Amino acid sequence: MRKFQDVSRAVVASAAAILGQAGIALAQITAPGIGQSSMGFKEIIVAVGNWILTIAGALAVVYLIYGGIMYITGGEKGAEKAKQVIINAIIGLVIIAIASTIVALVKRTIGA
Repeated sequence: MRKFQDVSRAVVASAAAILGQAGIALAQITAPGIGQSSMGFKEIIVAVGNWILTIAGALAVVYLIYGGIMYITGGEKGAEKAKQVIINAIIGLVIIAIASTIVALVKRTIGA
């Protein structure tokens, strides 16, 4: 069990490090004009929605990997719990895919 906890901590730390790099990369992007942004309200809402879906998708994939590791390293009890974790992760990914489709439809409708 200790080995599993160490592996899962390493996976979570790696995912946090990778997701943390996106902010550093995006900090280098400058807006046109000095202190001015050309993004309107619609574009900001769409951008925030896309970021939320991206982060949710990444977390669902990490959760899926966590379930796979749990399935491999757990015994009989661990395998049952791992199956539930994997099912929950897949349900989450499906919900995120549907939400992404809805965002794309709304984006097309409002012309953003």
